[in-house]
Amino acid sequence: MNDVTALLGRDAILLRCRAGLAGAGAVLLTGPGGIGKSAVLDAIAAEACAAGTLVLRSGSSAMEAELPYLALYDLFACSLAEQDELDGALEGGPGDGPHAGLIAPHLRTVLDVALLRAPVGDQVGDWSPDRSADQLAVRVAVLELLRALAARRPVLLVLDDAHCLDPESARVLAFAARRLSGHRVQVLATERLADGAEPSCLDLLPGPVTELGLNPLPPAVIDELLCVRGRLTPSDPVTERIRLASGGNPGYALELAQAARRLPTAIRADDPLPVPRRLHVPLADRLATLPRVTREALLHLGAAGQLPPHPCADRQALSPALAAGVLIHGPGGEPRFAHPLLREFVYANATPEERRQCHARLAEALEDPLERARHRALACPEPDPDLAAELATAARIAVDRGAPALAAELSRLAAERTADQPELAAERLLAAARHAHDAGQVEVAEQACVAVLRTANRAARVGARLLLVQLAGGDRAAVPALLDAAQADAGESPRLRAAVQLHRAEHALSTGQCDLGLAELAEAERHAEHSGDPEQQIEVIALRAPIEMQLRPERVLPSLRHAAALAAGRPAAALTAASIQVRCCRVVWLLRAGSVPEALAEVDGLRRDVEGAGRVKDLADVLHLVASVNERAGRCAQAYQAGLHGGRLRRELGPTPAPGLVLSAAAQLNGGTVERATELASAAVRAAEAAGDTEWAAYAVGLLGRADLLGNRFARAADHLGQCRSLLRGLGYTDPALFLVDADLVEALSATGAAAQAWQALEEATAEAARLDRQVLRLGLARARAVLTARDGDPREAADELRAELPRSHPYPLERARALLTLGELERRARRRAAARADLRAAAEAFAAAHCLPWLAHAQERLARLDGLDGPAPALSELETRIVELVRGGATNRQIAASLHVSVKSVEGSLTRLYRRFGVRDRIELTSRRLAS
Repeated sequence: MNDVTALLGRDAILLRCRAGLAGAGAVLLTGPGGIGKSAVLDAIAAEACAAGTLVLRSGSSAMEAELPYLALYDLFACSLAEQDELDGALEGGPGDGPHAGLIAPHLRTVLDVALLRAPVGDQVGDWSPDRSADQLAVRVAVLELLRALAARRPVLLVLDDAHCLDPESARVLAFAARRLSGHRVQVLATERLADGAEPSCLDLLPGPVTELGLNPLPPAVIDELLCVRGRLTPSDPVTERIRLASGGNPGYALELAQAARRLPTAIRADDPLPVPRRLHVPLADRLATLPRVTREALLHLGAAGQLPPHPCADRQALSPALAAGVLIHGPGGEPRFAHPLLREFVYANATPEERRQCHARLAEALEDPLERARHRALACPEPDPDLAAELATAARIAVDRGAPALAAELSRLAAERTADQPELAAERLLAAARHAHDAGQVEVAEQACVAVLRTANRAARVGARLLLVQLAGGDRAAVPALLDAAQADAGESPRLRAAVQLHRAEHALSTGQCDLGLAELAEAERHAEHSGDPEQQIEVIALRAPIEMQLRPERVLPSLRHAAALAAGRPAAALTAASIQVRCCRVVWLLRAGSVPEALAEVDGLRRDVEGAGRVKDLADVLHLVASVNERAGRCAQAYQAGLHGGRLRRELGPTPAPGLVLSAAAQLNGGTVERATELASAAVRAAEAAGDTEWAAYAVGLLGRADLLGNRFARAADHLGQCRSLLRGLGYTDPALFLVDADLVEALSATGAAAQAWQALEEATAEAARLDRQVLRLGLARARAVLTARDGDPREAADELRAELPRSHPYPLERARALLTLGELERRARRRAAARADLRAAAEAFAAAHCLPWLAHAQERLARLDGLDGPAPALSELETRIVELVRGGATNRQIAASLHVSVKSVEGSLTRLYRRFGVRDRIELTSRRLAS
């Protein structure tokens, strides 16, 4: 498996492999089949080959182990024949054949015959692989060959599945391994080992040997592997089942995914998971010897899923399975399957009737109402009104317990057993869709919605269409048609019309039609008040509050208080999307007002509640806010982790990857690298533009602008930041505290000489901040003003003015660190070196305290540049001296290349290194520096 995705989660193993092979070492990778040993081996072999190492490889199998010298043939016959052709080692004559010029002719002849590259004939007499002298000849030939090859360039022997080597080859390689000390021969081998077993291949490896056992991959990595290579969606329930069944084994996960994709219909939660034939045979062998009563007990244990042992699990009947290693004792002493795949196999291997009988017995034995109802449904697939009602009640209990995925399954089962009441069946199917949406199961929700649209229940159809609107995310092309159809179904019902108007308002606001959105909201509010539905009234407030923050900020707190009053008296478990959005609005209000500790407390509580309720879809949105609040609070490590988690969830759950890529890029600008942030933000721009999502495109180009600033790419930064600001304004987002773009835009414009544009942007942002009373923005705008003032006048005056604005602390610690960074640059330009150094060091300390790694590196670079100015001028080589002379003479890169007889790329590379060494940004600054030759 050469695909890079096969190596997900193996970075640490790769590093240890490289360390183990450094010099003339050997590495043995061990683990069960499918764990990814060969994938790591492929990656290391490819790296070695790219570095100029001669890679010789054998791939053994148990079926071919009886064929003598097969591994030697794999290693030497073809690979070295190709090398002979390339390097011309063979020149003809009596020694014609592989490696004639590398080893003695008589050894070469023996090796030819052993590898079947020459017939047994007069030239070797009655050569026999069974004779001691001839065995020695083959051993010495391979040893001498390896020594000769290693004298020319490093050699890496790759022995995949070394435990399956044919005995003759194994003895030859062991002989050579003991005698290769001091030669440039490395060995990388894999061996399939069960837990607790000892490796048997160590004698094939020259010392020192590094043994590395490959552990199962974490669940998140398996999910990503299934998404990228298995072509499954992480939110699909079957993905979770495959992840659990794989036990972290990537090979098992991919084979299970392939088997699932081959089925004609999608796997449901109550269907057995298909076990591929390659995995089926060894599992069947392990179970075949067990008594029938034990196999029946195993079925009960497997059908119970993740539940602990129950009365149906006969401990005495399970004893043979424990003895055979099919079961093991869990942490509490309870029996559990030795590998999760065994559970799926036992369940899939039973007949449908056996499974139904098993579920019926479980339903009688279990006390939990949710599991009892679920097992009753799996035991009785026919319509049953009483069972359907029990399942619907269990679904509501599951919601209260914070298990929306289970609620979705129970609601679906309830709908299927309500065949004689189609209106009620449609309502229960819509409930299943909504619960699946809350659990982040996008495909399940969409399938349920499509099924609802085929029913005659008009209210349920309205709900299904509006849920499809939510599932569309940033892809708004199909939304107008869905809304029109929903409005037609809504008729004159105030509740249904309010629901449709709410979604019309959200669509208008998300596409930049602010006036239309407010009008739609007013209509929605009228219908909601007429229907008397407090939840719909809260939804109106949740949508209007962000607009009020910009247009009528004095109304925000009264609106939020009204929402709290509407929610008063409702059950604590009623954590709805609207209530979550209202709480998010309060966090945003606190954050923009500078009440950061309160915002942190609020958002942390909201995250706990959403996680406790199991609302995966809402968690993705809340994590975005968690990351933003922590970033502004100067807690970049926490922002980094929340951004990574939220970004992954957004990519898994959203119809387009743009939001997830934006969150991931923002995370990199907090605790990762500028290069990775640029890659992710660029991908986000492409994804957002493809989906027609203006808002996320704006955030993506804004992050590109921040990355450009960190890379001193001021022209690109000005372009990206200006584009971000224009896109947000086009959507009606004028609050400069929404996305901190204005001060950075002014700085970038100033650096490119666009002073007039910079002043205009600064004045507009200052006026808007004053109108909205955004005190937290004063320092950032003062920083921008100082940059402009220094460009147009005296940097000393600008530095003094900025220092006067600098507070001892700030609600947004990174804003103070940025101001210190700018202050240090202004003091440098004013030639006040001591003050510049103190400010830059203070900025670096502030970024370090915040764990903001990209800006910390940027501050350290500025400090190093300042120290470079005070120190002796770095010496130039003769080539560099000539390049600088030609640059001073006004020569272009192409002219310099022609004059010095080098490539243009060489000139560009030399100039880049000179810029870094002298701490300058361009050719003008380079020529003005004092340079020593």
